[in-house]
Amino acid sequence: MPEYILRPINNFLDKKNSFQDKQERDAKSIISSVSSTHRRIIVLLQKKILTLALGLALAASSAVGYADTGAVPKAATKTGDIVVTATKTAHTLQDVPVETVLITREDIERSNADNISALLNYIPGFNFSQQSDLAGAMGYKNTVRGLNVESHYLLILVDGQRVFGGYHSGGMASAGFSHNVNVVPISMVERIEVVKGPGSALYGSDAVVGVLNIITRKATDEFKVSAGGSYGSYEVKGMDYTGVKPQETNRIRYEANALMSGPIVGKLKGVLALSHQVNEGIQPTIYDVLRNYIHGRLDLAATDKLNLAFGGDLTAWEQKKDELGDKKTEDAPRVWLTADYEISPLHNLALNGYYHKLDADFKDPWYGKQSADVSYQDVELKYTGLYFSQHRITLGFNYLNESLDTDVVVDKETATTSAYLQDEWSLLQGDLVLVPGVRFDHNDEYGDETNPKFSAMYKFTPDTILRASVGWSFKAPSGMETASQPMNHYVNWVFPNPDLKPEKAVTYQVGLEQGFFDRRLLVSATYYHSDLKDMIARCATGKTYLGLPVATFMNLDEARIQGVEATASYSVIKGLDLNLSYAYTDAINKKTDQRLTDTPEHSVNAWIDYNNSTYFWGGSFSMNYTGDQKNMMFTPAASPETEEFTTFGLKLWKDFQNVGRLSFEVDNLFDEDLKGSDTIYVGQMFMLNFRFGF
Repeated sequence: MPEYILRPINNFLDKKNSFQDKQERDAKSIISSVSSTHRRIIVLLQKKILTLALGLALAASSAVGYADTGAVPKAATKTGDIVVTATKTAHTLQDVPVETVLITREDIERSNADNISALLNYIPGFNFSQQSDLAGAMGYKNTVRGLNVESHYLLILVDGQRVFGGYHSGGMASAGFSHNVNVVPISMVERIEVVKGPGSALYGSDAVVGVLNIITRKATDEFKVSAGGSYGSYEVKGMDYTGVKPQETNRIRYEANALMSGPIVGKLKGVLALSHQVNEGIQPTIYDVLRNYIHGRLDLAATDKLNLAFGGDLTAWEQKKDELGDKKTEDAPRVWLTADYEISPLHNLALNGYYHKLDADFKDPWYGKQSADVSYQDVELKYTGLYFSQHRITLGFNYLNESLDTDVVVDKETATTSAYLQDEWSLLQGDLVLVPGVRFDHNDEYGDETNPKFSAMYKFTPDTILRASVGWSFKAPSGMETASQPMNHYVNWVFPNPDLKPEKAVTYQVGLEQGFFDRRLLVSATYYHSDLKDMIARCATGKTYLGLPVATFMNLDEARIQGVEATASYSVIKGLDLNLSYAYTDAINKKTDQRLTDTPEHSVNAWIDYNNSTYFWGGSFSMNYTGDQKNMMFTPAASPETEEFTTFGLKLWKDFQNVGRLSFEVDNLFDEDLKGSDTIYVGQMFMLNFRFGF
């Protein structure tokens, strides 16, 4: 093993002392512009049924006559929604030059998803099939395009700002090193923007497979008050990493939430939202788990040219089992301020700043007492201007300070200074858009990183759009990997390696979007290929400490990930929509020639939405097929792979005119088991939801 790897380990053994948006302004003012051959017979039958259903729906829509219904196709209306994450500038979804997936509040209301991970699982390339991500549940098996979400390959933003996600959101992170997507209760989400592919040219580290931007509820122009709640039961199945199966498998969960929004005085308006969630965990025994979430925001049109916004949220999470002396708590406040100044109708300046903190205190029968004090402080200045009527220039400067003080990483601060430049060059009367961009990051520990990206969009017709991009991205090593105290994992010691390099990827992708019948039918398909090098892996050193073998982290592995992702949505008749998505993922560790863990080669999602606007009721029915997945093999008790499985979901709802809504949901309708799974997972779930307001 190289000397530069062994040096820090030898030092420790000798001394026994170790080292540790723009807020979305009024965008209207600036816009002028499946299947595997090895599938079993039952899955083949399911696919044939879906194909037949689609064919019947097409025939039915032709017979009924769509124009006679007076309905506006859902697919057509959604393409006019505004998105900002892909380019940090405002575009309609149809015109955004970088492929973007949008989940609106309407989508959330129509789905039977009760958390963000359940919503994302319908997006091809996202695999959240084994872990439900209840508040307090583990999320270490969730992947996007073959790479682990908890390990920071997907950049997670809330209102355009990167966030920590501690244990309460699915991470195993008493030290704040892991994160997951369930950082905001779904009742607080206004919309979600997903940009798949390399994102480091605009966002820096961690945006290897994409950027997830969770947009929270905003202040409304009219006064509104609403409240709601849910109550239900769920089954826990499988086993934990030690092979222990759950007891008392039927468990209870509920949530209560409230929201007040509207004008306050003059041009000041605001929103205040609260959520209280309780469940009984997915540990082998029942735990008491709760999460309280408070979200607030103020918007002020200070002048005709200056808009100010101030907001924040607080997450307070607790999980305990008194009989075991097990108690974990986290408090995670976040505050932010934005100022948006219109220099002229064609030029804009925005200043954003935020502070995000995670305080954790754990008392665990296995690991004893642990604590963490982790924070982000970030300031960004962004200028956007239009030149020669063809070039929209975005120039930004960013300073990010990360502070870690935990039981395993002591008093570590890392600062990153960044600058980025992007040009959206419009040609052929807007039918061709070229988007070159580059970002320079200087990290005071890892040095300099330069990540370019080039994207292009060409409209053959308004309904035929080609998008392509190639870009470089990186993920910096974590403090756990470079500066932690040596950790006793009972079977070995794990030492840090301060000489780790960032992991780097080159990704290219090309996608075609096609609309038919006035965009009532909208289909898309994307091919991508990514090569990731210097992947950080844990490996043996050949040394021992206190009688146990010593392992450390090294830039050892390489991965090749490629695949095809396809979607189709069809507005059949007024209120009836069909949706289908498919992903083929070929994710290989090039060093071992083995598939990456927790990544199915094939996955299929299909769902039907119905909304009867005459009698105020509706529902949805969904199907999710997930192919077999290689497990992580923590212990000999674990199976080498989780077998393929298919689950179904159902939601029925009834509106009481302008008063509220009552709905009933079932996940995993036929109680499908995840055979071979090496984790405790949520099986069948029943939920009753209500909402009222004025």
